[in-house]
Amino acid sequence: MNSELDRLAYGVLFPALGRPKLPNWVGPRIEAGLGGFVIFGKDIVDGDQFQRLAAELHGLRDHVLLSIDEEGGDVTRLENHGGFSMPGNRALGELDDLELTRQAAFQIGLSLVEAGIDWDLAPAVDTAVNPMSPNGIRCFGSDRDVVSRHTAAWVKGLQAAGVSACAKHYPGHGLSGTDAHLATPLVDVSRAELLDSYLNPFRAAIAAGVDSIMVSHDLVPQVDDVPSTISKVLLTDILRGQLGYDGVVITDALEMYGIADVAPLAEAAVRAIEAGADALCLGAWAFLDDVDVAAAALVEAVESGRLPVERLRSANERLARLGTRPKADVALRDNALGQRLADQVAVTHGDPVLRSNAVLIIRLEPTHSPAAGSAGWGVEQLLRDAGKVVESIGLSGQTYNGPGMARAGVGEFRSEYGADSQVVLLVRGAHRFDWQEKLIGELQTQHPDLIVVDMGVPGTDYSAFAGWIQTFGSAPVCARTAAHRLLGS
Repeated sequence: MNSELDRLAYGVLFPALGRPKLPNWVGPRIEAGLGGFVIFGKDIVDGDQFQRLAAELHGLRDHVLLSIDEEGGDVTRLENHGGFSMPGNRALGELDDLELTRQAAFQIGLSLVEAGIDWDLAPAVDTAVNPMSPNGIRCFGSDRDVVSRHTAAWVKGLQAAGVSACAKHYPGHGLSGTDAHLATPLVDVSRAELLDSYLNPFRAAIAAGVDSIMVSHDLVPQVDDVPSTISKVLLTDILRGQLGYDGVVITDALEMYGIADVAPLAEAAVRAIEAGADALCLGAWAFLDDVDVAAAALVEAVESGRLPVERLRSANERLARLGTRPKADVALRDNALGQRLADQVAVTHGDPVLRSNAVLIIRLEPTHSPAAGSAGWGVEQLLRDAGKVVESIGLSGQTYNGPGMARAGVGEFRSEYGADSQVVLLVRGAHRFDWQEKLIGELQTQHPDLIVVDMGVPGTDYSAFAGWIQTFGSAPVCARTAAHRLLGS
């Protein structure tokens, strides 16, 4: 066995842990050279537990990198476990204050320093030019210049706290309406268009000194016939060559259908490193066997002459630079910043104040995004805590069977609690779903006295209803702002 080659192969791999305690398989793989881990929600019980787990992992060897998806807003792993509740990118883009964006990222960075995280797989710097994009709420907006400016501010804020940032998802899938967890997103732009302006947010990240860039599984057919993850044209020729980037390139999860439908793990691992990636995110459900399979595939590729060993060496050398920034003092935490930003960005139309003690909430559920983890709505419990009698109806594409369902629910509620009882409609990006748009039209005709709380990407005009609150995200601080507006406080 070539121990150096094994170490180099394991060094580029970043699997999940899969549990909140140190699994037995981890120690031997760390000893073999495993690069580190991507932390997911299932690894965290509370802040104290995770701090202990992070310290235990770091204690196994020098430079075990712990990474996490902590974007703020709808994509967070630590928010409910000692981290910050912070409005996400869409809210920051709406505020359009670069200093506030920098402060938000700095505060997220401080929470990660305290938790023991070295590397944040954020910010998302896609530009939501497609209103049907499932990731629109995670983007700073639909204007590439706005996204570029806030990308630089966010990167600088996070890295000033001492945590490595990661601009994602190169080359940017804001043009696509497909979730890469489920299929391969199509980005139909030419190489000239990419270089002219499409890649500007990544240029901004590079100019800001971003430590890493995550490559997506986008297919850019005018540039290459394989997903970006395994495209030498996009990673080596364009990102390394024409954009001049020399930091770490990490793949999005190799278990996602966007790449798994094209190549199984072992082949995808080799092809991604061949293309120019330095680190392989294996995915939320990638553990012991997957780690060994990927490492063995890389070793075999080198031994067969397919993959130059220098490619693995350069990848390990880049990874050695991550997680080495000076850590800021966590005493600089400002736990109130997130709420101030949520209050500042929210917009109120009409009269959204609840004057009845009885409230029916109708939630129109969007398609679940695996990236968002367990992010919730939050408004219902806050109203109950304030003394309101709250009942709720949750409707999804699977449970909805026509507008009569919601109309009947409103009728039954008002027959029990009186005609002056009030109804709140909770939505997130309803314009992306035909059934939601139709239902909203029916409710507007039958019950114009409803109040709408929109916690998603702007896309539908609710001004014909009695009241309408926009929060530009569903983080707990955004829910608190919505509840305060509903309560008139």
